[in-house]
Amino acid sequence: MPAELFDFAAAWAAGMQQRRDARLDPAADRAFWQQYAERYDERAGDMSSIAQTLALISDLVHPNDTLLDIGAGTGRFTLPLAEQVRHVTALDQSAAMLAVLRRKAHARSITNVTFLEVDWQDATVVPHDVVLAAWSLYRLIDLRAALEKMVAATRRVLVIVSGVGGSPPHRPLIEAICGTWTESLHPNHLLFAGTLWQMGLAAEVRIVREVRAFVGATRRDIAKILAPEASPDALDTLEEGLLPFLQRCDDGWRYAYPQAVGAVVWHVGNTV
Repeated sequence: MPAELFDFAAAWAAGMQQRRDARLDPAADRAFWQQYAERYDERAGDMSSIAQTLALISDLVHPNDTLLDIGAGTGRFTLPLAEQVRHVTALDQSAAMLAVLRRKAHARSITNVTFLEVDWQDATVVPHDVVLAAWSLYRLIDLRAALEKMVAATRRVLVIVSGVGGSPPHRPLIEAICGTWTESLHPNHLLFAGTLWQMGLAAEVRIVREVRAFVGATRRDIAKILAPEASPDALDTLEEGLLPFLQRCDDGWRYAYPQAVGAVVWHVGNTV
């Protein structure tokens, strides 16, 4: 397909610009994470929620690799992968998120992680064997520029992990009480792979099946995880609406649903 028939990077930019999300502004996004970083692990779900994605990435790394984790957050990929490679650079624009990651790394006696607080657009990094961007490109408007920089930083393999446009059971509830759904409903994995194709690079696209799960001592705890900025009245409504989807468990309550994840994998040297 000739590039002029469909511009994947332009489609990405148009979708981003249509979003009504104040966190597209870097300062607003940093302020959000400053308040929310401590609870992010709960919102991200337990480690079983990324088990299949982590297994895919683990198959691509080697023990002597260096790995760059772009948008490392609190380390759900950084920490397990640090146990499989020689060194990890955990890059994130949020000091609060990296503070949580440092604490968790210390608690697990993981010492082969370097922490880099910077926006990816502004980062200066040396090439790494593996470059990973998992769920972290949510506010970059210029996708091609971001990917070109990732490609330049990749010695062996680049992995981009994102949603595929699925809609979880609680989406109508969030839209009803918050007025909008902020997570992307687009097949972003295809836009990433398509933009790489426009750059002349041939990437693999894989679909991974995960089960995303949230556990809370009370039903209210799960409602707060799903809508951290909601008012008390809104949380009452959400808690009631979630009842059909909740299960009792040893730790209280559990909310789980299937989630398809897109993984775009490019190996250095693979061209169109």
